[in-house]
Order: sequence, then structure tokens, then C-alpha cells
Amino acid sequence: MWETRALELNNQDIWHWPSACRLMEYAIKHGFNTVVIGQAELFGKLVSPQGYTPFDYNDRLSSQQRARCIYLNRLALRCRELGLRFYLQAKELSFPTELLLAHPELLDNPGGVRFDVDFWSRWLTDKVRAVCEGVPALTGLIIALSSTDGLLPISRPQWERQRREADEGRQPAQSFVLYRRCFGALSQAVAAQNKHLVIRVFPASNDDLSTVLDAIEPLPPTVSVSIKLTPERFWPAFPNNPALLAVQTRDVWVDIDLAGEEVGWGVMPFLRIDELQGRLLWCQSRNPRITGAICKASWESIDNHWIPDTLSECNLFACSQLLGDGMAKNQQQLLDQWLAQRYGWCPPDDVAQQFRQLLELGAQTLYQAIYVRDHVFHRHSQLPESYGQAVWSLYGQLARSHWLPGSAQDIHFTRDDPQKSMSNLTQIAQEKDEVASGAQRLGEEALAFAHTAEFPAALERQWREEWQGLALYCQLFTHAQKAFFTLHFAREVENSWSMREICHINVQALYRCASEMEMLCQQMSDASPAFYVMFDPGRVRSLADSLSTELTALR
Repeated sequence: MWETRALELNNQDIWHWPSACRLMEYAIKHGFNTVVIGQAELFGKLVSPQGYTPFDYNDRLSSQQRARCIYLNRLALRCRELGLRFYLQAKELSFPTELLLAHPELLDNPGGVRFDVDFWSRWLTDKVRAVCEGVPALTGLIIALSSTDGLLPISRPQWERQRREADEGRQPAQSFVLYRRCFGALSQAVAAQNKHLVIRVFPASNDDLSTVLDAIEPLPPTVSVSIKLTPERFWPAFPNNPALLAVQTRDVWVDIDLAGEEVGWGVMPFLRIDELQGRLLWCQSRNPRITGAICKASWESIDNHWIPDTLSECNLFACSQLLGDGMAKNQQQLLDQWLAQRYGWCPPDDVAQQFRQLLELGAQTLYQAIYVRDHVFHRHSQLPESYGQAVWSLYGQLARSHWLPGSAQDIHFTRDDPQKSMSNLTQIAQEKDEVASGAQRLGEEALAFAHTAEFPAALERQWREEWQGLALYCQLFTHAQKAFFTLHFAREVENSWSMREICHINVQALYRCASEMEMLCQQMSDASPAFYVMFDPGRVRSLADSLSTELTALR
């Protein structure tokens, strides 16, 4: 079933040849047959279609672009020698500022850039053709349209439309025409270069999904689609993505986040082998057109870091086995196999079981810390930077109700129902108290285990680094969530002294946590670069300052 087994790298390490070589070596060693190099605006770093701006003779940019094309083509040729297919992945539509200066007619839309479908279809065609010509050894392109990252989305996300007084978004029929024209242009351009096109299904929001899939339907069956394993990013308690079952006329590739973007980046351990196995079995049993999987080994926003350098590599290793002939193995067997291959360690059964149990408890604890009653409080595993961002994220962009209607009642606060609001607040506080105390005990138990388990030196070093900060990380989120929700209750339900005082106490605790993070980073002088990003005291103080300002306004 798994004809395509792809390994993706998408941070700045793609431009570092030794890192690229390590990616290829890892792919070969673990049974992957495809390498994906991706970044949101990758194509713009490689080419500038000719004839669109008056700067065609300025070779500063073109020299950089040409050098990158040569580099990636060398990488593609090396993959070919090793028997690996090679894809580039990007999000479109993206364009340089100079393009708008040269075409001011595109700026006549009060809401932003005008979507002239003839112009942008031509731009896409010329851009994709130039990429294929600049990197001729590539196998194909993976392209997403209309994510919310760009200046030219085809449709607006649901949460953004809801906060506008009037719906300025396009109707589905209008979006369908734009998607169809752009997808058609991409398909023709890539086919003309004898390359394989994969459309990454990346709609602005859930209600746009059917429009995207309908626009893909008329494309030639040789065009494949890539769809996320869960509806939005990786949420451990989320259902499998129903869109994976909606495509029956072409090959479907499952997009799997193994970099831990939403669960700690591998800076702290997060075991999810059982969950992965269940989801992949679901794919196998429900849609025979699911023939591929893309395993992300990095997250674009964090450089000098990829998951094989962490304990969470066990998930990537297990996934490689599950995509091969290892589906009959259970979590313990896959974990034992990984330990043997990665560290040369074959512990007694009781030690191996304790190792697994601690990882399972670590994952449960981390999840309970950064999620609130299964809702996403964090921003890519870190604290929100302000009260406003937390509200926007929790109740807007990442609202669980977009995908699971009715679930918003768990964190709903309103003067119209103070009893239900207080019940919600009480349950949140209880959940957070349990997490904070449990994380402290678990961290101590895990570090004590390292004294008796007789780890190999490399495993012991990694184990200690990842467990060292778990308790502080969970404590941090406990105080942040208590401060946020009591403040939110005071604003939306009842502005009482007790609520303000609880908020104040937890804001002060956030400042103390920031100081502890500074000390921890000083002690961990040889930790991975991502560790210092995760334990950034400045971000914590930013949230604490924002909460303090909002609290003062209520007094």
C-alpha cells in the first residue's frame, strides 16, 4: 500500500550540505524511498519569472537564485544515484514586492491584492516552469494554495470571517473557479516538464475543504494529493482527517507531523507509536487510494534541529517500520527495536517496560499541560505572547469547534450563564493542578530511573536533557492558564476581587518561572539549540506583562 515513503526536511538545514547528506543517509537506512525539501516560499528563493518586473538585469538576486538551483539539483542528482525520488514543496501564491510596484493595477482591491485569475495563473505557470528548468533532476513538486500565510489567499478562514462585521470573503462558487484555474495551470505546467505534481490540500479553513477537493477532481489522474493525517496540524485527541476518505480517483499521500510542532518539538519526550499505528491502520482499511506518506522530520520555524536527534525519533523510526513490514509489531517491540538500532541497548524486559511507561506518562503529562480540556492553548508548543493572542488563537484561529461543532462549550464564559461558566473554570483549575503536581513527581522519577537503568552514555545524556525541563514547562503552562482563564472570567462573567487576585498570583508566578528558565538555560550549556528557544524567558515575560496590563484595566 505504501508505495511512497517520504522523509521531509523543511528548515534552514536544507541549505547545509552535510545536513542534506544526513537526510539522505537516514532515508536509505530506514526504508524511505523519497526525499522532500520544503519551505513556505521556496520557489521564490529559486526563480523570478522573466518579464514581470523591470529588474530582470539585476543579477544580485538572480545569482543567489541560480546558486540555490544548482545546489538543489546536485541534491536531486545525489538522491537519484541512491535510488531516492526528490520533491520540492512550497506554498503559493507568493511574490516579491517589486511585482506589485510593476503592476499597480493589482492593488485596486481595498481588502488587499486583487486576485486577477488570468494574471496569477500565468505567474504560477511561468514560476513553476522556471523551477522545473532550474532543478531538472527533481521528480516532482508538492504545492499548497491558499494557506493563510500569504498575501493572496483564495478564501478567508472561517475564524477571520466571523470577526468581520460583513463577510468580505468569496462565496464557495467564486473560490472554486479560482482554485480550478490555478490547479489547472499548475497541472499543465508541471506535466509539460514531465514532472509529477502533488497538490497539498491546505484550505483556509474546514468549510473551504470541499471547494478545494471539488476543484482538484477535474485534474488528470496522474496528479496526486497530499492531505494531513488530522484535520489541523497534530492534535493528539483529534480524529483522523475525513478528507483522506473523500479522494477516490487519484493517489493520496498522508501528511504526518513527526517533528512535534504541537507537542514540544522533541525538546521533551512525546511517545505516540500506538496512536500512529492506529491512524495508519485506519488509512489502510478505509481508502485503497492512500498510497503514500510524508513524514516531517523538522519544523520550518526552528533551525538547527530535527527529530532524529531526540528521543522522539522513536516515533519516526516506528513510522518507517509501520510503512514497511512492521505493522504487526506492538509499541514495546518497536521501541525495543529502536533502542537496539539507535543506541545498541537491549535492556531486560522490566527495564524496557519501565522505559516505555515513563515515556507514555511523559506524553500524557505534556499534553495535559499545554492543552486545556482538549483545546489548544499553546502556540506551536509555546505560550501565547499576549492575552489578545491567546483569545484570538483559542477562540478563533485554533478553535476546536471549527472541526468538532459544540466543543467550544468546554471553555465558554458568559454573563448569561454564570453557573456553567464557573463550572468550566473550576474544571480547568482542577485539571491544571493535577498536571503541575504530577509533572514534578514524574520528572524526579525519570531522572532517578537514569541512575539505575544502565543507559549507554549517549542515551543517558539525551534522557537527562529532555526530562530536565518537563516539570518547569508544565508549571509554566499551569500558571499561564490559571492567570488567563481567571482574567477572561473576570472580563466576560464577573469582575470580582477573588478572580483578580488569583490572576495576580499566577502572573507573579509566571515572572518567577521566567527567572527559573534563565537559570535552567545557564545550567544546560550543551543542550540542543531548540531547547533555548523553547525555554525563552522573554516570551514568558511578554505574556505576563500583557496579562498584568489587562488586569490593571479591570481594577
